[in-house]
Amino acid sequence: MAIAAVILGVQYAAGPGGLTAHWAFARPVYDNGAWWQLFSGQWVHLGWLHATVNALGFAVLLDAFSCRVDGRLQALAVLGGCAGVALVIALDPQCAHYAGASGAVHGLLAGGALAMLLGEQQPASGRLPMRLLGGLALAALVLKLVWQHPATGVSAVPGWLGFATYYPAHEGGAAGAVLAVLLARLGGLPWFGQVSAGKEQ
Repeated sequence: MAIAAVILGVQYAAGPGGLTAHWAFARPVYDNGAWWQLFSGQWVHLGWLHATVNALGFAVLLDAFSCRVDGRLQALAVLGGCAGVALVIALDPQCAHYAGASGAVHGLLAGGALAMLLGEQQPASGRLPMRLLGGLALAALVLKLVWQHPATGVSAVPGWLGFATYYPAHEGGAAGAVLAVLLARLGGLPWFGQVSAGKEQ
């Protein structure tokens, strides 16, 4: 839940013309050497509603995964999601401005769902096995990403929060998290230690 608190704390500190004005990604500033905006832009938002929705997204997912996915894999999914978003923004000349953590939220969902899919089955009970739940969550996310992918070639389109939503960030966040979790599970990140994709309940 610390991530949600940080998002809301940064938004509170931002205020009118505060951190958002300096931390949000702006391509002209980035092109002049402000590479950190690729990451700082993911912690500031375009208003309280934007910040609250993303903070709630993190809170709900972290609670849902708390007893099902190793905490280190959750952290890795968020980091992989942030890296995926940064790469997409950097390589897309159409992205002139960016702010928000929705890409990282999608990364946490994708990475956590994949970890459940690759994890151990739960003992027989009346509940759905974790692998099935993970597979269903991952399939639902893929359908969402396909459905919201702009068909016009324009990367930012009006979203339900009242401003243009940069949907490629959602795809980049999900892809980055999936890659990070797969590397960890396949032993490609030896410094990360042995992690278990899922926990039995």
